[in-house]
Amino acid sequence: MLFFKTLFSDLSFPGGSTSSDAKGKEHCGFIQAADNLEHSIKKFWEIENVEIDSVKISELDICEDHFKSTHSRDDQGRYTVAMPLKDPSCLGESRQTAIQRLNSLWKRLSRDKEYLSLYEKFLQEYEDLGHMREIKVDGSGVSFYMPHHGVYRPEKSTTKMRTVFNASSPSTSGKSLNSIQFNGGLVQEDLFSIMVRFRKHKYAFTTDIEKMFRMINIHPEQTCLQRILWKKGIGEPIKTYELTTVTYGTVSAPYLATRTLKQLAMDEANNFPLAAPVLLSDCYMDNILSGSESIEEVIELQHQLIEMFKTAGMQLHKWCGNLPEITSNLQEIEQQRPTSFTKRMVLSTIARIFDPLGLLGPIITWAKIFMQRLWLLELGWNDELPFKEQKEWRRFIDSLKAVNNISIDRCIVIHRAESIELHAFSDASEKAYGSSIYLKSISALGEVKVCLVTSKSRVSPLKQISIPRLELCGAVLAAKLMKKVKEALNLQITAVHFLVGFNNCDFMDTSRIKRIEDVRG
Repeated sequence: MLFFKTLFSDLSFPGGSTSSDAKGKEHCGFIQAADNLEHSIKKFWEIENVEIDSVKISELDICEDHFKSTHSRDDQGRYTVAMPLKDPSCLGESRQTAIQRLNSLWKRLSRDKEYLSLYEKFLQEYEDLGHMREIKVDGSGVSFYMPHHGVYRPEKSTTKMRTVFNASSPSTSGKSLNSIQFNGGLVQEDLFSIMVRFRKHKYAFTTDIEKMFRMINIHPEQTCLQRILWKKGIGEPIKTYELTTVTYGTVSAPYLATRTLKQLAMDEANNFPLAAPVLLSDCYMDNILSGSESIEEVIELQHQLIEMFKTAGMQLHKWCGNLPEITSNLQEIEQQRPTSFTKRMVLSTIARIFDPLGLLGPIITWAKIFMQRLWLLELGWNDELPFKEQKEWRRFIDSLKAVNNISIDRCIVIHRAESIELHAFSDASEKAYGSSIYLKSISALGEVKVCLVTSKSRVSPLKQISIPRLELCGAVLAAKLMKKVKEALNLQITAVHFLVGFNNCDFMDTSRIKRIEDVRG
């Protein structure tokens, strides 16, 4: 009999094959990358994992040292940064590939006048804003030419067509611009923590940094690595341009952009004492989600953010909040309802339900279970669903309209709380397992407020697993989720409670018990 002290209670279970029968055995595993659509779908019913800490890699240290030594700020406050490169000299010739791609692109543009008009308009704006400039090629030095194509999104209310630059196109040496860059990743807090923290504010708002990447200049010595080709007509001469700002599609762009925002917060901390900390803690990529406990402080914070970004030549737009003063007009786009559904359409609908906090957990779990059923039917991506599944999915689509009627308190902490408790629940069934975290706060007057903070659920794997084992998966998930919530909230927690489902306390999985212990620390 083995005993473990866990986060939930003292647990005992019979000893397994940890004795002589396990000795002398060697195990070998083979890992193969399979970054394709089918592999991604299978993750729906694999064991849940809540990220707690991102792994710090040496590339981040390299990028950080490089940024500190190369970034600068001009007289207008605009930042200039340099791409963290490995060895640019290994780049081969890339202009011919760019010419071939441009000619292929023009065949597409010549068939669609509207598409051509949008493409020309996008690149003309790029040039007018000074984000690219025409150059005369002298053939000297290292350079890289990026092919480009358009992403047409007619449903967008603003930018319906965006030109995407391909920095991964290989040169004649086999190397591309992306392959010779270090990747520092995002130097911001994770989205989960930001959104959990967003819910503790009484008054809240969101806003977006307009053209964030393009508001940051690239060092003039590196613009030769961001060349593109363009011509005004299918028979017109080809012109060469250099992109002068941070370019989306390059490996280092997310790092350079988010690290520049961090630098802006540090540089302007004394001038904008409210806005600078918000930029450090409440910003994810180009989105800011923040708030405060008083209307006056929210308005002052909004003002400071606007002015702080102005110092760097940046602008905030797309304001939204629970105050009329900072709420912009939102447009709802009507989507045409299809007459029948395919497996691809089902996946597309599921992917559009963006719910990082799991507030719609039961809805998404049903959709994942349905997707798993389609997987077992072995349908092709463009095959129509069988009649029974068509009816079920249409019923689900119709029910999604009711989501707009669901009301969930954004602010999860009662005013002037004297006691704050966190309650974790977990359970499992044959089809799925999951966990939810609730926050209970009590005011000095004895008023009680209980709110759902977050939930996570997973569909049971296709390979049958016993209920006790799935319940233990749910318990591990609850422990990880609780730790993540506590770290994100950064509040004084009075008590933490766990209520986990165990149908068979005699069954315990040593690996999962160890994982609970690891979370407990």
